[in-house]
Amino acid sequence: MPHAILTAIGADRPGLVDEVSQFIFDRGGNIEDSRMVNLRGQFAIMVLVGGAEEVFGQLRQEMPDLSRQTALHAELREAQHAPASGAALPFRLTGTGLDQPGLVHRVAHLLRGLQVNIESLDTRLRPAPYTGAPMFEMELILSVPRTTSLSQLRQNISSLCDELNIDWALEPA
Repeated sequence: MPHAILTAIGADRPGLVDEVSQFIFDRGGNIEDSRMVNLRGQFAIMVLVGGAEEVFGQLRQEMPDLSRQTALHAELREAQHAPASGAALPFRLTGTGLDQPGLVHRVAHLLRGLQVNIESLDTRLRPAPYTGAPMFEMELILSVPRTTSLSQLRQNISSLCDELNIDWALEPA
């Protein structure tokens, strides 16, 4: 079955998920995977839609209607189907530390160098107990190639997190 990715972003308000999902459903599409989040007042939606080619034609044609009705900037693009790889292991990396510029980049750069794919990444800032200082929290789901040494991966993560003063954990997902 063909797939497409629908993305939409704009000011958050009650009812956006209902309106976007109704728009997809009314045109014969099926939401198979999704990520939706309120990022400090901006709502971001990313959904993998399954359906027949004519469904995607109708969605594309009526995308301006969705944007007008919801006040979201919405786009639809074809999803390239990547073959599933059995050559990788799923892991969860979590970390917490004082916020500082470049944390996501430094971690992503390290993982890229080891050919580790980031499947999902969630970050947030929370006030530290007592001081209220911004604490950075991250959770990553990783695909670690079977050819990657887990001890080397742990050692590299440990070195970087020590440098950045991040408490971390890496465990099978």
